[in-house]
Amino acid sequence: MRHAWLIIAHNEFGVLQKLVSMLDDGRSDFYVHIDRKVAALPELHVEKGHLTFLQKRINVSWGTVSQIRTELLLLDTALKNGPYAHYHILSGTHLPLRPVEELLRYYDSHAHQEIMRFWKPNEGDADFKLRRYHFPMRHFKVPGHAFCRAVETFIWRAALKVQKVFGIRHLRHVDFRKTDNWMSLTERGARFLVDNRARILRKYRWSFCGDEYFAATELCAEKDRFDILDDQQLLYVEFLGDTPRSFAVDAYPRLQETRYLWARKFSMSHEG
Repeated sequence: MRHAWLIIAHNEFGVLQKLVSMLDDGRSDFYVHIDRKVAALPELHVEKGHLTFLQKRINVSWGTVSQIRTELLLLDTALKNGPYAHYHILSGTHLPLRPVEELLRYYDSHAHQEIMRFWKPNEGDADFKLRRYHFPMRHFKVPGHAFCRAVETFIWRAALKVQKVFGIRHLRHVDFRKTDNWMSLTERGARFLVDNRARILRKYRWSFCGDEYFAATELCAEKDRFDILDDQQLLYVEFLGDTPRSFAVDAYPRLQETRYLWARKFSMSHEG
């Protein structure tokens, strides 16, 4: 069966082209979402696979439900052209550390499993990000817009303080599970999330970084229906504080020496 590569990108289009080229295989279909803030779509080329730019483009704001909305839009678009062996959610700054033939053998060996990389449980993180109401911060990581960012930050912090004082929480009885939001889903897993899109968007509307939680939480809640694989060697990321480190493309040979399947995030402009 064919594989659907669902890619979320807003910059580093040189890395995006490299990613697509490395995955370009007769079994590969690409679905690419480019942030609506980007004025012009990049030119991408494939030789063996099929590439589709999503016509509907979401204005993605980091940390908000717009990230979940984008992932569900990609899944929905690909499902309409499926079925596929797996639906792989990637960023535009991923690169595979193994040849595509080896990647596909790995996924074929887990044909009926949802493949994710889980994080260690952290109740404090879940309580802050998911059980509090986070009013939208559309300009939190957008360059410029200093005044809007300052106003939004003030409102956000004030609202959190009020919730703390009065003990306001919601979703108290949900067992949240955290993973990287980059994962591979079966047809059943992808369709379950899309079929429950309205409920999921309501549930995570006021979350902060809910994209790290929603898929694993919803699928694990239906554990009798889904076989979920936790693969800790799925993705290599280095963090500087809370921010993923950017790798120069010339770091790629060193990262290939690891046992991971993927690494992110790469930058054409970064050195070292």
